[in-house]
Amino acid sequence: MSRQITQPVNQVRLTNVAVVRTTQRGRRFEVACYRNKIVNYRQGVETDLSEVLQIDRVFTNVAQGRFARSSDLKKAFGTSNEEEVIRTILKTGQVQISDMERNAALEDTQRTVAAMVAAKCVDPVSGRPYTTAQIRDAMRGCGFMVHPTRGTKAQFLDCVRLLRERGVLRIERAKMELRFELDDAEDDDDDGGGDGRGGEEALVARLREVGAIFPHAAPAGGDDDDDRDRGATSTSTTTFQIDPSLYRAVDSAVKGAGGRLVILRQCVTEEGEVELETELERKKNRREAAAAAAASASATATATATAQRGNSTEEEEKEEGEDEDVDDGVEALVQRTKAAKIEDVDDDNDGRSDDGLPPTPMPTPTTGAANSRKEQKKKQKKSKKQKRREKEEAAERSARSEAERVRREEREEARR
Repeated sequence: MSRQITQPVNQVRLTNVAVVRTTQRGRRFEVACYRNKIVNYRQGVETDLSEVLQIDRVFTNVAQGRFARSSDLKKAFGTSNEEEVIRTILKTGQVQISDMERNAALEDTQRTVAAMVAAKCVDPVSGRPYTTAQIRDAMRGCGFMVHPTRGTKAQFLDCVRLLRERGVLRIERAKMELRFELDDAEDDDDDGGGDGRGGEEALVARLREVGAIFPHAAPAGGDDDDDRDRGATSTSTTTFQIDPSLYRAVDSAVKGAGGRLVILRQCVTEEGEVELETELERKKNRREAAAAAAASASATATATATAQRGNSTEEEEKEEGEDEDVDDGVEALVQRTKAAKIEDVDDDNDGRSDDGLPPTPMPTPTTGAANSRKEQKKKQKKSKKQKRREKEEAAERSARSEAERVRREEREEARR
């Protein structure tokens, strides 16, 4: 008997299909989508369902090709319109993704966060940005891990904070360069015909309190004096820099003064080629500052140890004086007790005992107690000396470790 060979010529392999499924009223509903379009649709980038769906129908089982009935859709979703049901499933349904897709999404998020850090942060000493590769190495060094669902901006802020806390890189947010414009005519009316500089100076003082940095000593002036003499409205402009986190406070201060705020540059960075002399001078200044800090820390530790040694010496001398006074008092009491006992024995026995032998001296327990007390005091002195010595050794160790840390930082800077 011959066997008939059959081939699944009409079988469709689900190779590039992402199934989004949901369960309503005990029934499962699924839609077949493209893998790279679901996230775009949920983020609002893609709105055309024909670009998201492979088949614009609702299934109960995509693998088996079973379509959902209109009566089931009506019971589960309250409508039989398949387009509305599909949009609901796409928004609230669950998507099964593979490990490779998950790893690819995490890698993309990490690359995005590193690019944001490299674009918006600089070295606080040189004012120059880091490369993306340096940022990614630093992220691995400090143990920063990206989250698959959190926003990239929040993770960028967390990454910068962690890098600064762990000390992997010298990094800070790049300054923003702003300019406020203030009409002098309003200030003249308010001040009663003054020169119009009072409001500007008050605003500059307020911005300095907030944390603004003015690169120039004096703010830039407004228009010429001819326009002021003719009664025309002149505008004073001043350029300054702030940390991006202070933008809202600065904006409210400028608006409160009746001025306008203009953003000149989002990130202020050093550009151009590096000058060797400037870099060498900057490194020399850093080494001198580090050496001064180490010397100050060592001097502070030495002064602290000396003060502790002096205090402990004074306490020991005071305690020794008190112990000597107590010992003298105890010895005098012992001598008086012995003399009194000897006199009592002489009066009773007339200098002799009943058997004609000389009297036996009574034991003096007070002498033993005094000796034991002296020994206890000596032990306490030894323990105090040992504690003082341990404190001095700890202070010396901390000073040595601080100096070693400063030298290590200098070597790292020299290698850079």
